[in-house]
Amino acid sequence: MPHADSLELEFRQPEAEPVINRSSQWRGVQVEFSRLRLPAEYEFNWNGSTHYLALHDLVLADGEMFVDDVPPTPGGDLRNKMTFVPAACGLRGWAKPVPRQNTFTVVYFDPAVLEQELQIEGAASTLQPHIYFNEPDLLSTMKKLEGAMSGADFSTSTLYAETLGLVAALEMFRFQSVLEKQQPRPGTLTAAQQRIVQDFIEDNLSADFGLDDLASVVGLSRYHFSRCFKATFGMPPHRFVTGRKIDRAREMLSQPNVSIAEIASGTGFNSVANFSRTFRELQGMSPSDFRRVV
Repeated sequence: MPHADSLELEFRQPEAEPVINRSSQWRGVQVEFSRLRLPAEYEFNWNGSTHYLALHDLVLADGEMFVDDVPPTPGGDLRNKMTFVPAACGLRGWAKPVPRQNTFTVVYFDPAVLEQELQIEGAASTLQPHIYFNEPDLLSTMKKLEGAMSGADFSTSTLYAETLGLVAALEMFRFQSVLEKQQPRPGTLTAAQQRIVQDFIEDNLSADFGLDDLASVVGLSRYHFSRCFKATFGMPPHRFVTGRKIDRAREMLSQPNVSIAEIASGTGFNSVANFSRTFRELQGMSPSDFRRVV
């Protein structure tokens, strides 16, 4: 497959680049292995056209991961934990590892090749993200793949490593299939619930409220609310709320007597820098530039 969009790491200490960063690629599968130097506090980001599966051998003093449609997930002891993000989603976050040898192994799967190999049409469309999970068969395969990529001489045969990559894809799909059968299809919010949620959001755009606050106003669990919200509005709650905050900011920017700091505070952002970065991501220009053109 074409070279996958790799996980991007931005280290806060320039000297903390990975000691080892290896990559191998076959048709439909790409594998990367990284071993981190200390100190290695970093931010990470991934948005690609492939599926993403990572095995973590990390222990974090602090950190957080954000994935579409999933509440923010804190770090901790992530040894033998895995993360799967389908091509339709993206992930970002930051991590502060403890002083130990920390590694992670990432496998990228081409969705088209995955369907062909599994011989199941539409297999990729049912996949959902899973953060820091454990599944014995998949973990065993990923540990073997980690060993194949991390060896001192990096001499594992192509056939063996490529086979492990495809087996990992198959086991990930089987795991998802089991969960799909166990869980009911998400419903949607009722018209009354939609009105309550939207009114709450509009009344609290200046506040930094959480998923629990939204779910509680309609009497749902956070998990069930997230699924129903996306099924209703076509996007996860945090993306919808951020969009409404930026819409409000656009309106306020048309008022020249209101400062950027006041607008950031009035739309629930905890800093001008955070507001400006989010505004630029969604509007393609800074708040100041937007104000000049309006």
